[in-house]
Order: sequence, then C-alpha cells, then structure tokens
Amino acid sequence: MKNIDYNALYIKCDGSMLYNSENNGGIGYVIKFPEDMLEEDISGFAGIYVESNIERLELEGIIQGMEALIKYIKKGGKSLSSVSKIIVITDQFALQDNERTNPFRIRDYRKDKGKNHEGKEIKNWDLLNKLDKTRTKLSALARRNVRIEYRRRKENKEADKLSKQARKEGVKSRKIALEGHKIGKRKFDGQEVVYKTLEVGETISVNIFRKQFLKVQCEVSAELVDGPKKGQCLKIYTDFELQERLQRGNAYDVRIKHVFNHHIVIFRTIEKRKK
Repeated sequence: MKNIDYNALYIKCDGSMLYNSENNGGIGYVIKFPEDMLEEDISGFAGIYVESNIERLELEGIIQGMEALIKYIKKGGKSLSSVSKIIVITDQFALQDNERTNPFRIRDYRKDKGKNHEGKEIKNWDLLNKLDKTRTKLSALARRNVRIEYRRRKENKEADKLSKQARKEGVKSRKIALEGHKIGKRKFDGQEVVYKTLEVGETISVNIFRKQFLKVQCEVSAELVDGPKKGQCLKIYTDFELQERLQRGNAYDVRIKHVFNHHIVIFRTIEKRKK
C-alpha cells in the first residue's frame, strides 16, 4: 500500500455484489494494528444482503469495520496510545473523505434533514448519517482522528475476498435493501444529458425506466425519446403523488419547471404518448 503510516491503525473495508435477480451482496473488513502493538488482525464479514446496491454495501462495510473496533476498545483491548491515527480504507473513490463521506458535508446535510442546497434528498442518507455518527463515536473512544481514504482494489484484497465470501454465505437479509427501487428496461444506451442545455418551460418527451423512492421525494430516471438529445438520460425529482402518473415503460410529454445541475423538476401537467 502506498503512503503507509506505520503508526496508524488501518480498517480495510469492502462490499461485493452478485448482479443476479436479488442483487445478493456481502461486506468484509480487516482491522490491522501497528506492528509494535503485537496484536493479531481482526476480520469479519456479513451477508447475504439482498436488493441493495454497491454503494450501500460499501457504506455498510465501513460502518461494520468501525463498529468492530469500537467493540474491541469497549472489551478492554490493548491501549491505542501508540496509534497516530485511524485510517479506514475503501476502494470506492466516491466514499473517501474528500467526497461523499466528508464529515462537514454530512453535517450540513443533517442540518437540512438529509437534503442538499438544491433541496434534493441525498442518496443513501440513512447510511451516510449512521457512518458519520459511528465515526464520531469511534474517534471519541479511541481519542484519535478517524479518516476515510481511497485505495485501489488491489491494495484492498483481504477485505475484498471476505466480501465475496459473504455474498454467498449466511441468511438472506433486507437490512440495507432499497425499498421501492423499481427498474425497467431502457430503450437507448445514451449518456446523461448536460442539464444546462435544457430550458425552463421547454417540453420534452421522455421514457420512464427507473424509480427510486427517497424519504419524501422520488427520483425518476428517464431518457429522451426524440429531438437532438434522443437517447440521453436524465433525472426528474417529484413528490410521491406525481410519480404515480409517470409509469415505468411508458413515454410522456412533460414541461420543465426548474433545471438544476443534476436533475430537473417538471410541471404537474403531463401527457402520455401513444405507443
């Protein structure tokens, strides 16, 4: 591993998924103490999680890795006085402290009840919130800074192996399942639209292919079915009432009410297109 701090305690975490009908997944972690502590590694894995996604598995792996160290400390494990810091390793670039797990960003989201500055609900907010609270607890118990850092998968092989074992063993669990996550077939294979090219008041024709229910909103994934942007996909945020009128596998003419950096909001007047 590059940039090794030999006085740091490392928690290597990973999640793994089988992309089958139930999206079976597992998590694994390995706690590696500094050599001068003369302490054996602590490892663990858990599965089989069903109907989840890879980010939720990765978040759960980080949480359980930190919880395992909390348990070690509470049970009277060796003193961590010689440990310089605690570094949690993930091979998901988006889950390092410079990205989605940044504690200051998470605390801002918490002030806004799990929403960003655009009022859009944060994906996997339940696990991001739990991760931040678990990190705070671990830092207080260990009296050490806890950082989450990205490393390439080949530098995280031990946790990866455990997560793959976990996705095949154990009793199926819906602990971190995506409730209400409905997926349909796409007609095209285009990239996401550049949102700034869309205009408020513009009428667009879209095919609905996925819905993800958040706390009070629904993220509706659609793709444009005609015009110069045909085949490109986009995200529409609605309330639960409006999403009922946007059925998967159907196309609609909708009018744009607001355009944001990564999603749009539409007017409630929509028209179903004939097949």
